[in-house]
Amino acid sequence: MDYKTIRDLAKHHKQTFGRIVKNEMYKLKDGRVLAVTRLHDDYHDMDLAILLSDAFRIEEIAGRMDRIPYPCCETKPLEVLSKLKGISVLERGGMRQVRERIPRNTGCTHVYEMVESAFRAIFVGSYSLLHQDWEEVLDLSHEEHRQLGIQSPIFSESCYAFHRETADPEAFERAQKKIEEAQRKKAAFEAFKRDNDHPARTSPERDPG
Repeated sequence: MDYKTIRDLAKHHKQTFGRIVKNEMYKLKDGRVLAVTRLHDDYHDMDLAILLSDAFRIEEIAGRMDRIPYPCCETKPLEVLSKLKGISVLERGGMRQVRERIPRNTGCTHVYEMVESAFRAIFVGSYSLLHQDWEEVLDLSHEEHRQLGIQSPIFSESCYAFHRETADPEAFERAQKKIEEAQRKKAAFEAFKRDNDHPARTSPERDPG
């Protein structure tokens, strides 16, 4: 069956459960990144906030549970979140480190779900944060973007789009040349900006009188 056929099976039935997980990312003025995750379902209302360094390493992490079924879960699963400080979200093995630092029987299944969802959102959102400064000088096609991802230690083999078997050396070379040209343009622009922000000072002329 196709998607529509399967989905339409719910048309005349009452929903028995629903869950929404929402992720937000913000780049702060000091270069750090704030990631906020919210989970809402029939039994839970929970929030998670992660403050990351400009290198996407966890500096601070905290959560809040506004609605949960078991009162005993309200404090302990949130207190252990501090053990996640120092984890580099963009490095491979991030969730493995989460599981090592917080065993499941001392944490919360839904907090785990929120942390994993946040890590995935940061992984995707980091791309626009890292490359937004290049938008005006770098014009890559979708395929050139993809080929750069295939060669990236972060993105390579992370999903089908970045599978190494789909590498195209010619597209990758085109992307590299465009990046080199963009770097030259950006360097020239920065030099021009510096010169105009700090014009050369000239010695004041002496009054002949």
